[in-house]
Amino acid sequence: MILKLRKIPAHLQLRRYLKPRMSFNDGELKKLQADEKGYEGECRFDELINSSPVSTYLQLNDLLLEWRNTTFQIDSLLISPYKIYLFDIKNFEGEFYIEGNRWYFSSGYEVKDPIQQLQRSESLLRPLVQSLGFNLPIEAIVIFVNPNFTLFQANRQLPIILPTQINFFIKKLGSVSMHSSGNLIDLAKKLASLHIKNSPLDGKYTPEYTYESLKKGISCLDCESLSVRLNGRDLRCERCGASEGLHPGIMRTIEEYRVLFPRRQITVSAANDWCRLDMNRLRMQKILKEHLVMVKGGKSTYYDFK
Repeated sequence: MILKLRKIPAHLQLRRYLKPRMSFNDGELKKLQADEKGYEGECRFDELINSSPVSTYLQLNDLLLEWRNTTFQIDSLLISPYKIYLFDIKNFEGEFYIEGNRWYFSSGYEVKDPIQQLQRSESLLRPLVQSLGFNLPIEAIVIFVNPNFTLFQANRQLPIILPTQINFFIKKLGSVSMHSSGNLIDLAKKLASLHIKNSPLDGKYTPEYTYESLKKGISCLDCESLSVRLNGRDLRCERCGASEGLHPGIMRTIEEYRVLFPRRQITVSAANDWCRLDMNRLRMQKILKEHLVMVKGGKSTYYDFK
């Protein structure tokens, strides 16, 4: 039973919107690629869990919690009557090795030890759960989901699950008879209610931008270029030829505008300027009225999402 769904992280969604509209430096591109890969790995793990008997557990995804003024993030949490499973999901690809307590890529480049991050989350989750009136044991595990991941010189006692071990591990979890009590559901709901929606880290790696600095237009769903033009009742990309319905394309672009500039009003003029389709004002007004709520604000009229 999934009590908290996984959503695209706000900082990742924002950078996805920015990418076609501005130039990213090498650091910003690497950060975007790393976050895309991390999110892809988490979704892959979700698919494995949801298609297995483990789906009977109480499941919470993508939690950002706080204990005594310290925030910590949890990729996935499974709650059973006997134990809480805390999973940190990694989508590492390539060959890695361990020397002492340090992790390295095959080239010798040192990477952050994922076990330390896992132990930090576990040490903060335990007292938080106890403060809610529960004393369940917690098993914290790093799950490596990428089939092209190899790890050398790993101690067998490390709390990790390698790609070749995932199916057996999930099957083992699913073999345990599991029925959620009302108390467990209360615990899961309490943890979900404590999730911090606006992460203080969301803006940390976001490139600086202004309305004037960004390129305008509708981005192509296929090639991401801003070469989309009005083609009768549809939209068509001049670069790759991909097509999209006029209304879905405009509303998708207006949603980008809302996320990138939450303090700016959505008006007919703003929509026309952001989409850059050379569209008749009345036609744009009709589309906004059909999909959004019209709000009278003094002398001006603007639109808001329902």
